[in-house]
Amino acid sequence: MEKIDLLQAPISNLQADSLDEVELTLDLGALTIDEQTNESFDDLIARQARVPGPLLPLRNCRHVLRVGGTLRLTNPHMGAADARYRERQEILLNAAGIVEPRVVREQPLVVEARKRPLIREEHEFGMVVREVVHPDEIAKTHEFARQYYFFKDFNYDLEVTRQFDLNTDVIVSCDKNGEIVALARIGLRVPGYNCPFMFAVTEDGSHYRVPPRFRRIGEVMAIYKEGRSGVVGYKRLMEYITQYAPQIAHADGIWTTNDVNDPYTGNYYKTKFMMEEMGVKLTYRDFGGKWNLLCTEKIQELEGIHRGLFRQ
Repeated sequence: MEKIDLLQAPISNLQADSLDEVELTLDLGALTIDEQTNESFDDLIARQARVPGPLLPLRNCRHVLRVGGTLRLTNPHMGAADARYRERQEILLNAAGIVEPRVVREQPLVVEARKRPLIREEHEFGMVVREVVHPDEIAKTHEFARQYYFFKDFNYDLEVTRQFDLNTDVIVSCDKNGEIVALARIGLRVPGYNCPFMFAVTEDGSHYRVPPRFRRIGEVMAIYKEGRSGVVGYKRLMEYITQYAPQIAHADGIWTTNDVNDPYTGNYYKTKFMMEEMGVKLTYRDFGGKWNLLCTEKIQELEGIHRGLFRQ
């Protein structure tokens, strides 16, 4: 078997979709899921959270494996055989696109799991909803966000947003020419990595504490290009997320925010996505504005609506 440095190698040096099986030995650590963080966005930038951590080698595994290929992971961490630890490890693996882990040895813990296929759905008028993972394409989505919406009213700071690339799933709607018309970034809270809203601060300067009942959550940022194609692409994208949440992320909570000065958007989230305000207003560093935090736990209800979401 070919030896590849999955812990340090830049993705540009790795051949995509080239292997049926990868073996990785990596101590994943305690895999703590935070209910809150007292760090700021500047703290996050200072420690360069996008570079270290177990998601980097795990995402490298995803990159080199063929769809359905097997990752054989040996995790020598003490206590890794505990059932609660294995659940947290599964959350981490899912965030890397590695699914259905199966324990093959207890001491040290060895699991085998497979690479899931990328999201791709074809729609009418040549529109495609698809997942984006390669760094070059991720960079294009950042440019789309900067150009088509946030530069008008807010400060879209790449130094902030790219801190979350490792624990964020990115899904786009593209028109028949392959151009992005809508974008969704789903920042996942996984062990060692938090959602963006957890680094924002409330009106009294504190950080929001996620209620303990939530274990698998994601924060959705969704935007779209002006015009009909952007609106249609956004609707297709948001409909897909109602399937993504239970089937891929196994989410128990979908979170988002709306500008407090834009009650239409807030009402839209409440009526279409069954969201409730969590009673706090957040400030995202120098991004601008104040933002209501909203959440829905009605994952199965949304999954049942799916395609009828925008026809009610």
